Amino acid sequence: MPVEWEVEKRLKLRSKKDIEQYGLEKFALACNALVDEYLVHWREWGTRRLGLWLDLENAYETRQPRYLEYAWRIVKKAYEQGLLAEDYRVLWFCPRCETSLSDHEVALGYEEREDPSIYVKFRVEGSANEFLVIWTTTPWTLVDNESVAVHPDYTYAKVEVEGGEFWWVAEALAPALMQKFGVKSWRVAETKRGSELAGLRYVHPLVEEVPERASRPHVVVTAEFVTLEQGTGLVHMAPGHGPEDFEVAKKYGLAVTNSVEINGIYNEMGGKYRGKHVYDVDKEVVRDLRAKGLLVYEEKIRHEYPHCWRCGSKLILRADRQWFIAISRIRERMYSELQKVNVVPAKLRDRFDVFVQNARDWNISRSRIWGTPLPVWRCKKDGRILVVGSLEELKKLAREVPPVDDFKLVHRPWIDQVKLSTPDCDEWVREPYVMDVWLDSGVAWIAAVDGERNKELWEKLFPYDFVTEGIDQTRGWFYSLLATSVLYTSKAPYKTVLIQGLILDKHGQKMSKSKGNVVWAKELFEKYGADPVRLYILSKAAPWEDLSFDPDEVKHVISDLNILWNVVKFADTYMSLDGFSAERHPLDRWLDKALDEDKWLLSELNLLIENFTKHMRSFEFHKAANLWREFVVETLSHRYIRLLRRRVWSDEPTPDKYAAYAVLHHVLKNVLILGSPLVPFVTEYLWQTYVKKYEKDVPESVHLAQYPAAGPVDKDLLETFHELFTAFSALAEARNRAGIKLRWPIREAYVRGANHVWKYRELLQYLGNVKEVKVGDCPADYVKATEGGVEVCIPGKLEPELYYEALARELVRRIQVMRKETGLEITDAIRVEINTSSDDVKKAVEAFRDYLLRETRAVEITMGEATNGKEWDIAGEKVRIAISKA
Repeated sequence: MPVEWEVEKRLKLRSKKDIEQYGLEKFALACNALVDEYLVHWREWGTRRLGLWLDLENAYETRQPRYLEYAWRIVKKAYEQGLLAEDYRVLWFCPRCETSLSDHEVALGYEEREDPSIYVKFRVEGSANEFLVIWTTTPWTLVDNESVAVHPDYTYAKVEVEGGEFWWVAEALAPALMQKFGVKSWRVAETKRGSELAGLRYVHPLVEEVPERASRPHVVVTAEFVTLEQGTGLVHMAPGHGPEDFEVAKKYGLAVTNSVEINGIYNEMGGKYRGKHVYDVDKEVVRDLRAKGLLVYEEKIRHEYPHCWRCGSKLILRADRQWFIAISRIRERMYSELQKVNVVPAKLRDRFDVFVQNARDWNISRSRIWGTPLPVWRCKKDGRILVVGSLEELKKLAREVPPVDDFKLVHRPWIDQVKLSTPDCDEWVREPYVMDVWLDSGVAWIAAVDGERNKELWEKLFPYDFVTEGIDQTRGWFYSLLATSVLYTSKAPYKTVLIQGLILDKHGQKMSKSKGNVVWAKELFEKYGADPVRLYILSKAAPWEDLSFDPDEVKHVISDLNILWNVVKFADTYMSLDGFSAERHPLDRWLDKALDEDKWLLSELNLLIENFTKHMRSFEFHKAANLWREFVVETLSHRYIRLLRRRVWSDEPTPDKYAAYAVLHHVLKNVLILGSPLVPFVTEYLWQTYVKKYEKDVPESVHLAQYPAAGPVDKDLLETFHELFTAFSALAEARNRAGIKLRWPIREAYVRGANHVWKYRELLQYLGNVKEVKVGDCPADYVKATEGGVEVCIPGKLEPELYYEALARELVRRIQVMRKETGLEITDAIRVEINTSSDDVKKAVEAFRDYLLRETRAVEITMGEATNGKEWDIAGEKVRIAISKA
């Protein structure tokens, strides 16, 4: 159906009749060409651009003979077990696609819509003023009304209303109904139990419009399913258009009238409505009832109603002969097997359980062209059936075969030309159906690996460790996989099912072309890249929760990935300058030379590996992704790299520097491996350009690397450094309150509530740009801030000599920015010329000339015109700076 629907749109075909006029062979070939087109698109754009690892050379296609044979095998197995049968039942049909649908297909297409809601009088036979009042939201089904149902145990009231008429309604509903109908004066003239009303005859409300209905009596019957939740307590019964109505009709031997064809058009049994569509008749029936004085009340109602899951047309219920697999006879086994499956999240297990517990027989036949043909042939002589389970069997039994290849032979219309012959029947003719597409996809558990021909592989994989799909697939693919597998093997085909939520727009609304709120993946990938979109989806919400997709939020993810990029660039720059290599400086030989901050980072990495792995194994991808992002941004960049800069900036080849490089390389390598399922492109690029540059004996790709194992975690060290960074956060907040930038040095800071800070006070002094960290109470005039139980206070103003140092630091920052803008390498020596009228800036240059030369790698700094320089605002002073390569 999905393929046919797209082809019909392209060829501008509106009905099955149009398809027949176009030509079934041409139409089938057009369907096949469309599949080819989408396969190319998916392989070229979808898989590569998305970053998916797929075995495309051996990917299964449901249209191929070797695959669809497995759907035939399932049907033959059902036949052999007595589970396959043709039956006359009431089913949902799509009048646009002109085919029936299964329960799980119907479940995929519920939409809220507005429909008529009418209350109608059925005149009691032999009386001019006594009526049964019913309610319906499908006026068109009144054409095929055969009875009215009441509950045997409810009490019904014969209500006398204005004008001398008597209306039968449920006694409990009478007051509310009379108020709804606008009846101001009424009384209960008589009451009866529903069982006492049984057998009461009435006149069909459309007997003049459909005279054929006068040929048989219409009576009140009892049914336990009647409720008082809505309506009048009396239910209009059209056995040809309702499953419950159909069962009641069978019980009482009533006629099952269906005057509606598969395309939604009334046939000759529809009387004056013949040749009209049911939804046009909807309005006409209301007009006719109003004209005859039988319409008591009408309104509009909004409710959930099923639509075709592909074309979107409103469905209709109608009785017809179709082919079924008796799921009702194996559903207990299906439910039992489902209990062995790990359903993630557990809160959605009930949804799946309930659907399986209430599973009805599976209508597998479809009146369409493109799809897996139903492998059922009927003997032309006596009507017996024969089920074929393979292409080989088909060829053995064939008496007439069209001159086509195997692919065409297993598709319509060519397979319709195949005539079979057996010793007991000269001619078997195929039933003209294709099968439900969900049966096609439902045999993937064995057909995907061609299990009968590759038994060893299939038995090794089955049941499969993991499957995932959207929440709607509890009634779709998950269900069809379970049903076919239990039928064929008596086992569930999977061990774990991950049920994904939906992706909604940023306001939490369902995306729809008509609403104009669809976010197209291809456009996003072109604008932001695949990795940022992937990481955003993975980290924003649990996979089973609905996700409100805001394209603007992807920018935050890009920022995080840029930080990873810059960290690797930082490492590459200084490792290259100092001649680091993993072979010459292996971690295990340099670890004893590492400082405590290096060992802290290793513990943080091991903790990340431990928790990341735990969350991935429990399918909490959002937690794993956010841990990874936090480690890259906070632990690695904002903390460790900030600490490391003072060591790598030195030209001295100290042992602790190479130990730091060994630690950083080990950490980056493992961060890339962990991140490879999240952001496959970025991690692969950095693996190729960075990891393989400094370590030769590594796998060709990050995606081939061994998943890391967590090493020891020094909890005391983690706690100590956590306290250190908490103190730094409090210090930063105190600076913010005092209006003193982090680049500006301060004389002192007092810390209280941090037991381990004294040991690492030099690190806190470096991080916080403080001349001296002290432990003790805050002086009264100091600015204070508290974070995580740690209190820090600092002077509220800068002292003059520190102000000059602050200005010098601001100059360094501007010069480094200009280095980057002009494309100079970090190793390039430069000349700097500064122009300013500010005495403070001039004093800062003189006082901190050596600092400026060292930090900017300048060979000279002079005061002059700085012609063609860049103008900056530094602490309210105008400063023009010019730089050039020395």
